[in-house]
Amino acid sequence: MRAQALKWRRCRSRAGFVPPAALLLLVLGGAAPCLTAQSPDATELSAKETEPDYKLEVERNLVQVRVVVRDSRGRTVGNLRKEDFQLFDNGKPQSISHFSAEAEQAPHAPLAPVPGKEAEPGAVPETELNAQSPRRYLALYFDDIHMPFEDVAGVREAAESYLKSALTPADRVAVFTASGQGNLDFTAGWDEIEAALRRIQPRGFGRNTQTCPEVLDYQSYLIVHEQNTFAVDIATYEALHCHYQDDPKYLDNARTEAETEAQNRLHEFERTTEASLRGLGEVIGRMSVLPGQRGIVLISPGFLTVWDKLRVDQIVNRALRRNIVINTLDSKGLDAPLPMGEASEEHVITPNHPDLVGRKLEFRLSARTLRTETLRDLAEGTGGVYFGDNNDLVEGLQKVSELPESYYSLAFSPEKLKFDGRFHKLRIKLVHFPAYSVEARRGYFAPEHSENTQERAKEQMAEAVFSQERLSQIPLEVQTQFFKQNQLDATLSVLAHVDIRSIQFRKVNGRNLNNLTVVTILFDQNGNYLQGKERRVDFHLRDESLTKLAQSGLTMKTRFTVKPGTYMVREVVRDSEGSQISGLTRTVQIPY
Repeated sequence: MRAQALKWRRCRSRAGFVPPAALLLLVLGGAAPCLTAQSPDATELSAKETEPDYKLEVERNLVQVRVVVRDSRGRTVGNLRKEDFQLFDNGKPQSISHFSAEAEQAPHAPLAPVPGKEAEPGAVPETELNAQSPRRYLALYFDDIHMPFEDVAGVREAAESYLKSALTPADRVAVFTASGQGNLDFTAGWDEIEAALRRIQPRGFGRNTQTCPEVLDYQSYLIVHEQNTFAVDIATYEALHCHYQDDPKYLDNARTEAETEAQNRLHEFERTTEASLRGLGEVIGRMSVLPGQRGIVLISPGFLTVWDKLRVDQIVNRALRRNIVINTLDSKGLDAPLPMGEASEEHVITPNHPDLVGRKLEFRLSARTLRTETLRDLAEGTGGVYFGDNNDLVEGLQKVSELPESYYSLAFSPEKLKFDGRFHKLRIKLVHFPAYSVEARRGYFAPEHSENTQERAKEQMAEAVFSQERLSQIPLEVQTQFFKQNQLDATLSVLAHVDIRSIQFRKVNGRNLNNLTVVTILFDQNGNYLQGKERRVDFHLRDESLTKLAQSGLTMKTRFTVKPGTYMVREVVRDSEGSQISGLTRTVQIPY
């Protein structure tokens, strides 16, 4: 069946593709046309166009692992092969079902015309344009709730210095804070970024005055949750010294005051920790609907999560499921904590119990270690980088923000996977290069129930849509053209040509069956979703029709009405029989 023999009829269906306020799911709503193709004698090829419906948070049986390999000098290694890697799931070796070596994408080369399609009269092809699509999305998340003034001043200056030297036109940067004040969404505008950095200041909430007893954050946890004898005694004797001049007959009163103070302080510490983690979760949600490579840099002195480790696991889980890397930078730099705390603060001394002074020092040092562990857990749990114990914050920002020149994509299907929602520890081993270091996600969470074929297909398409990687399992060519209707409106045409010769068909009753899902997504220059259209092409071909279509290929056109500006177009194609998938990203600039 030849393409010109098809008759197209237009219909209407109610559908849509919009990100909700939470930015976590893409759901139905709105209206879109659909198209149906019919042959003169019988339906051999049909297509229906709607707006796509994808749920980003879905269960997965195929586990994907992004791996960066570095040599002894910290340079990325990009020439390894599949057989150089071994992958272990909870210590058990797994078969790597997908492997690809990826490199940082260069600007798109000029495109050849899509076969069989002439440009529309007056249309301008993308080959005449020099637009730069976003290369990465970098979210700087400042923990202004926990950072003191001296930390804020240092990291603010370091961030300005680093970004001035490192930003390219292809970078999009956002500034977020734990307090939620002064946030800046993703932009390439340096003036906006600089202004947002200068607005950052300490915004901790809670009591700032010194109290007696002086109950430390970790100490309050030990008193309330662990009933630690030393922690209780230290607070008790401090209260006795401050309020009762060390008179032992008031010891019970002092103990009651100490336990009450510990309860109040723990509540405050828990509030600040929850605020920092909640803000981090919101940043993950915002980045979930952005295309391409996405990374978060958490800048913080660290905070205690010992009372709620599950909350940290949930944050890591969300980032892992959305392929978002969290990198962390310790804002304190090279920290040498004073035995009695900061010199600027007044501290309670109990002269009659010098043995307890050493115990309190242990609590201070333990708390510092635990705060650092939180930063390490967030970074290592998502395959990110932790930078600490170093005063060169500019170097630190470079290390936690840089985009690797090369990396590897591995995938495997876990054997005998139990759908219990439990965490699985992953380990990547290099067979022939023990001196190289490996950066990768540390694990994944098993789904709580088995996914069906439809869920898996939606997941694959969502992952491919919100990516800028070139996927090429099916030969695909994409070209864009635009035609200005007037000074305010333009028609943007996206032409996709699919070579079906590599697609496998299933033979039933003399017909060759398969279907293609073709998705075209339009983003603005900062990667924000604008519009999307999905077309399902059903093949029900006789042998002679399949032969003719294999020679010509299948060409589809999608049109959008847009305003002048710079846009990214993402085209993704997937077939149902072989589950093969291809994806290309194009940039088009429509002048005013």
